[in-house]
Parts: sequence; structure tokens; C-alpha cells
Amino acid sequence: MLFLFFACNNNILQTTGELGRINYTLETSFSVGDERLDQVKLAVGYPHNISASLTFDGWKMVETEPYKVYHSSPDGLELDAESVFDGAVGVPSFTVIASQAGEYLVESHFEDALVDQIHLDFVQPDAVSVLSWIREPTSEEFVLFEGDEIPVVLGSQAAFVPVPEFQGERIVGELDVEITVVPETAAVVGYNIESVSEDGVSFNSSPASIYFMEEGPVSILAKDLINQVETEQKFVVQSQ
Repeated sequence: MLFLFFACNNNILQTTGELGRINYTLETSFSVGDERLDQVKLAVGYPHNISASLTFDGWKMVETEPYKVYHSSPDGLELDAESVFDGAVGVPSFTVIASQAGEYLVESHFEDALVDQIHLDFVQPDAVSVLSWIREPTSEEFVLFEGDEIPVVLGSQAAFVPVPEFQGERIVGELDVEITVVPETAAVVGYNIESVSEDGVSFNSSPASIYFMEEGPVSILAKDLINQVETEQKFVVQSQ
């Protein structure tokens, strides 16, 4: 059983607040289409990091003190924002976590005045899918594979992107996923070597990857630890 952290290129979701003074932006590790941040669904139970920047109308209201903007939620959404003590010089970014599904309001204030606001829609994932990036032993590039049963060459390296879903559609969320390889001996975890010297080897297991070590059918089970939903990706490992 493996506990893996995943990372890859980001996709950007952005929308201007309902009062037109702040742009709210969230980055994801997979595409959810061309929808705006206030149109997508966010996964319950996971932190979502949102950055904020002023529009022209916002600058006219805040002038030279954007770092004094603060965010809150009257709907009970868990919200943790940056401050000047964290080094924020512009409008502080913030992180939100919803414990239950529903629509939540986030308000951004400057002193006692409402600068802008945004409604965010949270749902509980009912499924999780996996994107598989595969690099064959003789290749220098990773190729994206999808399908019910993916053929791979023995010794190939694989990295995965777990994607939460709700009612058959992708939603936003960077999942904590428990990976189980079946059979256990079919794959090993890869480590990223950062430096080698006489004193030892510096390495990192993140971003995570595995190497296929045995021929035959292999299943990768990915389980969302927060919402307890699981998926299976099947592979057929063959020698060259």
C-alpha cells in the first residue's frame, strides 16, 4: 500500500467577483474545461487555494493599501487568509475548506466596506478517476494514457493524476489518495535523486511515481481518503 502525493502542470480558473472589483483565481492540476471559478464544483473536505487581485475599479476603492483587504464567509466556510505577516503585499490570497456540500459566500472587505464577493459551490465526490502518464524504459518522454486496460512495457515508469468526479463530471480538488498495487510485488516506488556526494544521496519521493516490475495484469487502486471513494486502473505489463 502506497501513500502518494501527485503534482503536474496547472490549469487556471478565474472569475471577477460579483461587484467587479476583485479577480479570484484558483489553479488545478487537470483541466475542467473553460468554466469560471464561480461555475465549477469544488470537492468537499479538501483545501482550495484562491488568489485575489484588484480590477481597475478595485484599485480606485482600495488605492495604495490592497494588503488591508480581508476575506470572510458568513456561511460558515472554513477560511484561512494570508496577512502582511506572511509577506502579503497585494490583496491576500486565502484557502477555503467545506465540511459539507452546498453553496458558500466569500466576502472581501476593506475596512468596513464590502469590496467584492463570490459564491462557491461545493459537492462531495462520488467517484475518482486516474490519468496515467507512462514513460517506457527507452524513452525520455511521458505519454498520457487513458482506457479501461492500458498496455505497458516491463520497466516503464508511471505517474498518476487523481481526478475527483461528481455525477459523471470532473470537479476541482487536489486529492489525498491512497494507492494500492495489486499484486503488491508488481511495482516499486520511484525516488527523485537531487544530488549525490561522498556524504550520501539527497532524494525526494514527491512528485511520486512507480516502476512496473512484473509481467502480467496489474491493478492500481486509488482511494480518496477524505470522501472514501475508490477507482481501479488496469494495466497489462509485457516484455519488449
